[in-house]
Formats: sequence, structure tokens, C-alpha cells
Amino acid sequence: MPRIELDDFISDYERAVCYFTLPRLIFRLNPILLFIYFVSIIAAFLATFMGLILGNPYLSYGGTSALAVIILYGIIVFTGRTLLNELRWRKYLAEAHGSTSQESVDLPDPFEDHELYIIPLKEKQTSLYPCVNREGEIIYFIEEKEKGRHWIIKDSLEKEVYTIRAKHARFSIVFTSKAPLILNVYHYDKLLAQVKPRFSFFGSAYLITFFEPQSKIYWVLQSGIFFQRELVGRIYQVRKKVYLDVQKSHFNLGILSLLISTQL
Repeated sequence: MPRIELDDFISDYERAVCYFTLPRLIFRLNPILLFIYFVSIIAAFLATFMGLILGNPYLSYGGTSALAVIILYGIIVFTGRTLLNELRWRKYLAEAHGSTSQESVDLPDPFEDHELYIIPLKEKQTSLYPCVNREGEIIYFIEEKEKGRHWIIKDSLEKEVYTIRAKHARFSIVFTSKAPLILNVYHYDKLLAQVKPRFSFFGSAYLITFFEPQSKIYWVLQSGIFFQRELVGRIYQVRKKVYLDVQKSHFNLGILSLLISTQL
């Protein structure tokens, strides 16, 4: 099987940190608090507006002051929490990368039933790039026929085996910088899997339906991949490589298509 040399490969310690520790540092907004915050902004704005309409300087001044305080509070709290978590994220990752401990401990390997699928971001800038395993062996070649719309998945001998086609999702909302896409995965003309974005206040949320050999439904929330509420994998990025870390029994082309088309 053809292979490539991987430099600066993720260590077992870094892998554990990325899989178990870093996702806990993600700052998630409480929907109730977020609702109260927006209601407070609307109430302060209405007080200011009514004060101007009624010619009441005390009401307009009070509403304006409250609006300024609420907005400033939101900026400090939301931005501050995000920045703090980012610094903690970088600290944990740097410590894991710098760790030289290779002591063996008689404990079960948490990744014994997992597989790693890796896409180097440098190669991903080209129209044809590899997807490799932990040993650097090329599992697939991915050819991007149309930017962000059409991919062909080839085996290690560059024979076409699957096709991914994307279209915009009209009725789904995801608060991210990229427009949500519906992904359809085909083996020739047969639909194997479909990925649909779902409404979420907290970043990426997808529903993956895998049709063959039997129908299975997966949820992807942030970086986590869930099957029947059980965490079965994650997608994460470390030092210019994107990793799909998933249980062997749950790997499918729908999950792979999400790795290929987006960066969570």
C-alpha cells in the first residue's frame, strides 16, 4: 500500500488531550441566559425609544445607560470566556506536545478500537490530496472537481469508488462563518449517505444518515460524533493536520465526507 512520510505526528498523549480534555474547554452559551440577555437588550432599547418619543429625558437616559451597560457586559463576559478558554486550550496542547514522558502504564488503551484518518492541510490546498492512516499509508485519494461542491474519493490505486456532491441547505441554520451544505455520498448512482446541517447556537451541528448496509443515524455536535447518545469519534485539528478519530465499527463515508468538506 502506498504511503507518505508524516512529520510532527500527533503523540498518544496529544491524542488523548484532543479527544477527552480540549472539548470540555469549549465555552457553550446557556440558551436561557442568552434569551434573558437579548430580552434585556430589547427592553433597554424600547425604554430609550419610548423616552425619545414621549420626550422623557429620564427614561431615554436610563434606557441608553442600561443598553450600554448590558452590551458592555456581554462583550466582556462572552469575549473574555472565549479568550480564556482559547488560552487554556493552547496551554494544554503545548504541554501535551512538549511532554517527553514515555512511561508505560498497565492501563487499557482508550483508542484500541479506534482508527485515525488524517488529511494534511498543506496537501489539501491542491486538487488531489491523500487521506492516510496513522502509519502514513494512503487509504484514499480525494480529488476536488469543483471547489466546495464536488469531490471524488479514490482508492490507494487512484480508482474512483465514491462521489460527494454538495448543495446549499435552504431551511437549516447554523451560526458559523460558512454557509450550511447538504452532502450526498454516492457509489456510482447509489446514495450511500447524507449529511445535513441542523440548527445550533453553539457552532457546527450535523445529522448524518448512513443507508448501507443498514440505516444508521449519527449526530455531530461541535467536534463530537455521537451514535445513540454515545460518543464514538471526534474530528480535530492539530498542527496543520485534520484528524478523524473514530471507532472502527462506526466509520462510514458520511463521516468521512464531513471531514473532507469542512473543518469543524
